Amino acid sequence: MTDIYHYEKKKEEQTLIKTDTGKRSKEQFIENLREGDVVNDFFAAKIKNPPRAYKRGTWFDFIATDKTGEISIKYWGGDNKDRVKRLYDSFSVGDVVQVRSGMVELYEEKPQISINENTGGVRRCSPSEYDVSDFIPALDEERIKELYDVLKKEIKDVKNKQLNRLLLLFFDDAGFVKEYTHSPSAISHHHNYVGGNLEHTVGVIRLCKNICGMYPGINKDLLVCGAILHDVGKLKEYEYTAAVDKTDEGNFIGHIVMGERWIREKISELQKNGKEFSEELEMHLSHMILSHHGRYEYGSPRMPKTVEASVLHQADLMDSQVKNYLQKLDEARKSTDDDWAFIYDADVGKKRPIFLGKY
Repeated sequence: MTDIYHYEKKKEEQTLIKTDTGKRSKEQFIENLREGDVVNDFFAAKIKNPPRAYKRGTWFDFIATDKTGEISIKYWGGDNKDRVKRLYDSFSVGDVVQVRSGMVELYEEKPQISINENTGGVRRCSPSEYDVSDFIPALDEERIKELYDVLKKEIKDVKNKQLNRLLLLFFDDAGFVKEYTHSPSAISHHHNYVGGNLEHTVGVIRLCKNICGMYPGINKDLLVCGAILHDVGKLKEYEYTAAVDKTDEGNFIGHIVMGERWIREKISELQKNGKEFSEELEMHLSHMILSHHGRYEYGSPRMPKTVEASVLHQADLMDSQVKNYLQKLDEARKSTDDDWAFIYDADVGKKRPIFLGKY
């Protein structure tokens, strides 16, 4: 196998890295990178930004990931913009790339990797060169089984026969269960790892049940069924190889509409097989799915118009926001030992301080 730490470069050309001839495990994980480190390792490309000019030539950047986190990588090319563009085009989102002689620097208090064309390089890798498990963060299988056992009990506890039949039509399919239990819930927001959508769903179910226990008059079976299926469209919205990415269908349509369509298809299948599923129940369940993001600006096709839809939205929002905050805490603690850090808050459009200390 070619040594990653040795490479050849022709005069006045960007650094070239020889292809490895065998599989190699990562050694430099993102969570352990510190300012001043020289980086020679594999990373998955998550987001790419196109080349543009700077005072010394042409540069581009991309967000790279491994199972421990993500980091920005900036490639600083010379005045041959076509050469930089060819390098940029040589790999795509979801590919694993090999970085040679990158330097960890701090930019706005966050680490990033800079690669200079004269001393370093980037190369797209073949799947035979790396282990996918180094790049996709994932819950361990024992945790996934534990969460799925909780979900199975919740399905069993749905007493409404029509809703229970619908859930079993989904979950009696082993292929569906495999996808459902291993799907991520996002690319970069909350629960963005294998098994994350299952963990999020169980959290939403628990919040919904607690709210049912506090307030009378809520249809518990309908609410729990909606919680179980509210993000089912994410199984079709996201795909992952060495990085989580959106499918074309996910970009064009989105998980809310795809999930509602999928549920209606299953209801139609039940009805064609002579199983009762009332039009009114179908309408209420579909409305919950279509309105669970709560606001039009959050991508919700409808606003909640029933108490069950409102509770589902609030539970979904709470679980996602709390988890997102916890993930930001973990990320910030990896880059500083201080008690305070600044994170970007999309709601206010600027950075705000958060407390990292233990209390």
